[in-house]
Amino acid sequence: MSNEAAPWPAGSTVRRIAFAAELPAEARLVCALPAPLNRRAVALPLSSRQAPDWELLSIPLDNPEDEALSARLCEWASDAAIPSQMVVFQGALLFWGVGRAAVVAAGGRLPALEAVLAELGYYESELADVERQLGEAWPDLEADGGPAFEFDLKSLPQRERMAKRFRQLLGLRARLTRVLPHLLTPHVYPPTLASQVSERLRERLRMRHRVEMIQEQLEVFERIYDTVGQRVTDFRANRKNHLLEIIIIVFLAAQLFITLFELLAHAKTTGTTPPAATQPAE
Repeated sequence: MSNEAAPWPAGSTVRRIAFAAELPAEARLVCALPAPLNRRAVALPLSSRQAPDWELLSIPLDNPEDEALSARLCEWASDAAIPSQMVVFQGALLFWGVGRAAVVAAGGRLPALEAVLAELGYYESELADVERQLGEAWPDLEADGGPAFEFDLKSLPQRERMAKRFRQLLGLRARLTRVLPHLLTPHVYPPTLASQVSERLRERLRMRHRVEMIQEQLEVFERIYDTVGQRVTDFRANRKNHLLEIIIIVFLAAQLFITLFELLAHAKTTGTTPPAATQPAE
């Protein structure tokens, strides 16, 4: 997205945030995400061609109560289909939208608020991406319901594709597990402005409810694909057993044929003939 700092009050900054494992050259660290995420929220320089993961608008104002400014911030943070959410808390004004957020507060409060917003931006992006991928996977799950009930020879070519989908689900489960402790973290005591803003936004974004819904969906997916995996294992084991039985039957048949051939060859070599039936005495 383009830099839109020009129309904002003096000192305003639009930061293009990237969530990176390492600190890129000339990038400014906004915050380091806690373990085990191994990510840093960094502000990309204007010269960087890297697409940002998130945008953050910061406006230093001691008195954020400006209706015209609030209307512009609401419009800036809103998506075409999803309006932004506004939070007013202890003299700080926040707008949260899809892929971006804005904060208006006194200059001394901005660094802590920027850090907590960037951290929440990462959690929200991870949560939204897991939700999106699960939503896209439902048609595939419905198509794979048949093999979960009965796996046969016609379903065998689909085995690798279904195994790939199951691995993707495990990846989603791992991503959710990494951020889960930070999404459902208890309230901080003693509370700070940043911690209370974080708690308020988690409630507004319904993170706890969304996590529960994702976990329920993952359980459905995993249950079905576990069943499919068991059907595949049983089918392949039965197929190997049948093949082994056929090999044993062929081997026994070959051995019987060789034995009969040797008996006939031996009888022909010795000139013996099978004994004739004895006539009954008169």
